[in-house]
Amino acid sequence: MNDQNNHHHDYNHGTHNSHGDLRDLLPPAEPTLAAAPAELSQWVTRHASRLAGLGPGADLEAPLDDLEPLRALVGDARVVALGESSHQIREFGLLRHRILRFLVEKLGFTVYAMEYGAAEGRAVDAWIQGGPGDIDDLLAPDDGAARSNSTEDEDEDGSRVLKGLGQPVECRDTLRWLRRHNAGAAHPVRFVGCDIPMAGGSLAPVLEPVAAYLTTVDRGALRFLDTALEISEPIAGGTVMVPAYARLAVDPAEQDRLTTALSRLLGRFTDLREIYTERSSPTAYATALSDVRAAVTTDRAQRAMAEALSGAPDGVDFATRERYLADTLLEHLERSGPGVRVVLVGHNAHLQRSANQADGPLAVTTMGHLLARALGTDYVPLALTGNGGETVENVPDRDHPEGMRWGRAVTPEAAPDSVEALFAGVSGEPALVDARALRAYARRHGLPEPVRTRLDTAFLEIPALEAFDGIICVPDTTLSADAQ
Repeated sequence: MNDQNNHHHDYNHGTHNSHGDLRDLLPPAEPTLAAAPAELSQWVTRHASRLAGLGPGADLEAPLDDLEPLRALVGDARVVALGESSHQIREFGLLRHRILRFLVEKLGFTVYAMEYGAAEGRAVDAWIQGGPGDIDDLLAPDDGAARSNSTEDEDEDGSRVLKGLGQPVECRDTLRWLRRHNAGAAHPVRFVGCDIPMAGGSLAPVLEPVAAYLTTVDRGALRFLDTALEISEPIAGGTVMVPAYARLAVDPAEQDRLTTALSRLLGRFTDLREIYTERSSPTAYATALSDVRAAVTTDRAQRAMAEALSGAPDGVDFATRERYLADTLLEHLERSGPGVRVVLVGHNAHLQRSANQADGPLAVTTMGHLLARALGTDYVPLALTGNGGETVENVPDRDHPEGMRWGRAVTPEAAPDSVEALFAGVSGEPALVDARALRAYARRHGLPEPVRTRLDTAFLEIPALEAFDGIICVPDTTLSADAQ
């Protein structure tokens, strides 16, 4: 493998107005209203379903009667998406745990899908089915310590286990509950990761399994894979931000060589589909093909982020990850048959049904938009958001091992034209509102609908009551114990 410095030069510095902080890419929140519409706020206060409190000592095994309003909201949908306005929030994790229990225990959902690497997710699925080890070994955050480019640990039997991005303790506790549930369940819940590896930080989690597959079906294709790893691994890191920053100093010709190698590898897989399948199995081929597609998508996602950092963001290029997220889940549904029902968790910005502005810096199409187009009313997205307390502030930092720092921030006051502003009269416990009913009321009475919702410490401009079928607002949020 070539040394990282052999192909690094300062090619892009000075050619664009670089963005040291990606938050600058979001348009400023300029409210279209001086105050939230009083009639809509009153409607929310009257009709919101109050959910169980999530304060210290909240009992996650308590009865789920307060979640019964979800039954009508969900209906017969095949995919119910549970979002969050920011990662690393304790209350969102606890609330999704309870909702998952309700959907599994009361409505028969059998798949738990996450905004998490598809390849890395296979080890998580094996664990909740009763496999060896502890979930902390796979998913516990590294506590701020620098990660090496290796994404491997050894299992108890000496086999290699690919690690993914760390997940907060609330998520790990949910997976522990799933493992306990599955131990006695007639229909165990499966875990499915839908995302690119390490959220775009490294190609290794997908290319290493592909290498093992090619060793048995087509050793001649290994040269393309070796080239891809040779170029990509010296710049890999904990998230897409690390290679994105590094690419600012990588020769464009070298980046093109990486893209070409991956393109030829994908071409080999598609051209020799029948041969590969005969030499392995349809399932093994489909898994390896998905991993190659993930590698191609990761390369494109890294390029898109590097372009944004250099001052030339393109929302169309950011859509590559959204396409992979959606297609991975849709392919799982197709393989699984009509009876499978999925609980999907991720950031609101991925799960929203609405597309983003065509000329903006964010992905034009989102995972949720693509799922809604494919599934129609079989896709029901629920947004989780908050008013008050604290939230996470993502601060890009090229010197951090993850390429960004997760900082503590006070939750900003709700913008007057945001959906959060409509929950001003709801305090104490989390509140659930049927966004479809609220939208119908607003249009029947000619009232202005909310045009933005929280995105970490900022606000994202979207038609919130079209983007989501339900809104759950938590009055006060706190950071996960792992983010303290």
